[in-house]
Amino acid sequence: MFRTITQTIIIAIIEGLTEFLPVSSTGHMILASAAMNIHEDEFVKTSEIFIQLGAILGIALIYLKRFLQ
Repeated sequence: MFRTITQTIIIAIIEGLTEFLPVSSTGHMILASAAMNIHEDEFVKTSEIFIQLGAILGIALIYLKRFLQ
């Protein structure tokens, strides 16, 4: 089952909010997917990787600016 745009936005918000907390953001994404009855298939796994990549890239850019100052 593919995710809808709304489900993808909810998962991305969960990832963004929990990325900075000392808890597993991936675990929260998995729990949210299960709560929304989204079955794990290759598309869902790939979209989770891209959502995480965006969060990691955002953090890397913030720290890159700090290191360059």
